[in-house]
Amino acid sequence: MNEITPNTHGLFDAPVRTSEREIITLTQADIERQLDAGAFLMSREEAVAAGFLNPLEEPDAVLVDIAREEA
Repeated sequence: MNEITPNTHGLFDAPVRTSEREIITLTQADIERQLDAGAFLMSREEAVAAGFLNPLEEPDAVLVDIAREEA
């Protein structure tokens, strides 16, 4: 039987998030392609000030490993 963790926050349930972070590997070319496609970088403080992040909540995230490309 699958073990399901119930969400016990009451009427207005908050999503149950795992504390584990997925690890992804990107190369410099991957990052440059994403920036060319419209991605942007900002600090956490800038994102909170712009309203993209709630300062009281930990957003979903991944750990990024930057791979060095061999020439």
